[in-house]
Amino acid sequence: MKYLCFDIESCDGGKNGSLCSFGYCIADENFNILDMDDIIVNPDKPFNKRLFGTVIKLAYTEEVFRSAPRFPLVYDRIKSLFTEDMTIIGFSIINDVNYLADAIRTYGLEQINYEFYDVQLMYGIHKKEARNFSLAAAAAEFDIEFLEHRSLDDAVATLKVLKGILDSEKMSYNEFIESYGVMPGKIDRSVIRNCFTDVVFTGIDYSSTKTKKRLLNEFMFTLPRGKKQGLPFSGKVVCFDDDIELDDISLTRDRIQRLYELGGRYSSGVESSNVFVYNKEDSARYNFAKNAHKTGHRLHFVKLDEFLSMLGDIPTNTYNDAAILLAGNRRRRLNRERAAEKNRKSQKNSAQAQSHKAKKDRTRKRRRARNKGRVSSDPQSAKQI
Repeated sequence: MKYLCFDIESCDGGKNGSLCSFGYCIADENFNILDMDDIIVNPDKPFNKRLFGTVIKLAYTEEVFRSAPRFPLVYDRIKSLFTEDMTIIGFSIINDVNYLADAIRTYGLEQINYEFYDVQLMYGIHKKEARNFSLAAAAAEFDIEFLEHRSLDDAVATLKVLKGILDSEKMSYNEFIESYGVMPGKIDRSVIRNCFTDVVFTGIDYSSTKTKKRLLNEFMFTLPRGKKQGLPFSGKVVCFDDDIELDDISLTRDRIQRLYELGGRYSSGVESSNVFVYNKEDSARYNFAKNAHKTGHRLHFVKLDEFLSMLGDIPTNTYNDAAILLAGNRRRRLNRERAAEKNRKSQKNSAQAQSHKAKKDRTRKRRRARNKGRVSSDPQSAKQI
């Protein structure tokens, strides 16, 4: 296995061929650098002057960029780097992927298809924090010195950060990718998809209302959908008041589990329920339930103590909340991928149908034109008409 790490600088941070340098390094599986260079490009469009000041300072003067070849003249060299044996990496690499793809589109060249991995994402996993760290911050942890915004230096620093992550985790590259479920980004003619992971960071606040609601929603996916007849809660759809539902999410799940064993079902929506369980009056959800009842919604109000006595013995379960959230992330991700694939197929089929219809229309027009020509050129036919 070999690594290709690349970084791109843009003349204005925009589109229409703004790429002005392509820095790369190639390393073997032991992170020994085999090749590296900074390919300077004349973007053939104005530079944002702030890039030569204090905001972001490019490593070269504008004169150096202007004397460099335009992108089409270096395209073949860049494309030759993306071989099948390369593992493509970068830091916040989706930006660089987009810059390269934009330059290729701008000059009407053939798109380069490849998968890629984001070292910024991997560093976040290593730090167990779901935020976007800068390359400078990541490099500082491993005592890596480099010149920022010189594409070659950024690429080499990114490679060294990756090595630092793997050394700290005591894992090989493949072990890290597999252990944390890191999925590659992808670019081809039809899609650009970023690198991602389903990992749930340990810094998550399990006491927050948002997390509790997610855990409850994930739990509801595990419950049976079929209705049970002849049991104490058959035909009953129960809704808890807010404080009962979210105070202790593990206890709430235990109660709902018992409710389903007795034939009932649960909903957080008042209007999809026919039993409302409450502790005290005048909460927001309680008042909503009362208003719904006044306007004709059939709803039976039950105090919590009475409801618990109807449930009987409630078993206590243990929940691996991190694993539950992880499974939920994966399910949502797969659903998004399926929806995107379905949409791509639908668009492709629609385009093919339109192309087929246009072809048939052209065929009909040519046939009518030929038939019209035959009629007008036949005097006997014209006379009969």
